[in-house]
Amino acid sequence: MKKKNIIKLLPYIVASSITLSGCGSTPSCGITNNRHVHLYTKEINDDITISKYKDSEQESDLNGYTWNQDYIEITKKDEEFYKALNNYSLFNGIDNFDYLYYEMSSNHDYLEYYYEYTTTETYTTKDSQGNVTVHTRTVTHNGWTKNQNYSHNTGEVRLAHHKYCAYKINYINGYINIERSPYVDDIREVLQDYPYVKEDNSTVEYTKYKYTKHEAKFLDVEDLYDVNEHPDLSNTTPYLNIIKTK
Repeated sequence: MKKKNIIKLLPYIVASSITLSGCGSTPSCGITNNRHVHLYTKEINDDITISKYKDSEQESDLNGYTWNQDYIEITKKDEEFYKALNNYSLFNGIDNFDYLYYEMSSNHDYLEYYYEYTTTETYTTKDSQGNVTVHTRTVTHNGWTKNQNYSHNTGEVRLAHHKYCAYKINYINGYINIERSPYVDDIREVLQDYPYVKEDNSTVEYTKYKYTKHEAKFLDVEDLYDVNEHPDLSNTTPYLNIIKTK
């Protein structure tokens, strides 16, 4: 994907991480007659850059974002909204969709196998007279692993499936409320109604299955869910179900 062009956004849709006082008169800014926020960018790789606006004159912040001269003006009425974006580290998902696409395409679902076995271990003790006694004990080992060598140990398998969420800002009784979307297979399913995102928007959902030991040995991720549960990576736009017209 090509590096995204940075767009100056209207205040109510800005991808933001903002504190609320103007940056004041400083050598790097010099803007004193209005409230404003500067563009900060963070390069993820050679092709992907996240952009958001922040009220600061620091050359970079602790999260790796770098100051730019570009800015937008904000009003006093917008302050609480921008403060919420800043507190929750949110930025506009549609305007940074190249990053969201990168996130979805980088996450690969996988299988884990439940193993359980016992081993006999020896250990020693020493009494007050210095006499050493050798003991044995049986130790049970169990858990989940990606190691396919354990696929036929118990036949229990679980699918680790990535899902995504986004956020929207509501006003309830005059107070701002951050609402998280349901987790979905493709973040574009909710992005129109929940336009804000974080750098990490994914979670892993586990679904367990039981097979014979022989069957589990030959399972593949694609055997456990329908292809529609994948993000549609053939579509590189922020929108789903685009109808093409001639």
